[in-house]
Amino acid sequence: MNWSRTILDGIVMCVIFNAVVGMFFFVFPQAYSTMFPKGLKKAASPFVEKSEVVKMYFVLIPLYLLMFLYMAVSAHLAGASGFKAMFWTGYTEMMFVNAGDFFLLDVLARIYVKDKGLIKGAENHPDWEWKGWWKLAVPEHGLAWPVLVCPLTGLIVAGIGALLR
Repeated sequence: MNWSRTILDGIVMCVIFNAVVGMFFFVFPQAYSTMFPKGLKKAASPFVEKSEVVKMYFVLIPLYLLMFLYMAVSAHLAGASGFKAMFWTGYTEMMFVNAGDFFLLDVLARIYVKDKGLIKGAENHPDWEWKGWWKLAVPEHGLAWPVLVCPLTGLIVAGIGALLR
């Protein structure tokens, strides 16, 4: 495993993921409200159009697939071979995406979105406050990503890497 390449690719994936998700958030803010804490989601639900949610998934699913492919090909070209090296490369790079998502989208963007009132129906909802927000953000990024999303990414990257041999 090439650590310098893994770290740089992790940073690149973090920037790309957060830029794409952040950009499309401003295009379809109501659709992204489906990923917010329960109270905000419920308050915004009358204003959410299913077509916007479908468009959001048409952005997110290809984004993840391209990220998995890039992680595997980059690791392969950097000389990583074998299941263990490819798995940990994918896991580590997705942890960078996780950290960026937490700090850039869940902390900084939350402040901006709350102040601008971008989510119709949830403008003054109490879950915008830190206490309500942390109930979702900390378990998601502190537990769900490291235990579920990152290992799954590692398995996918290792699987793609096995096909590249």
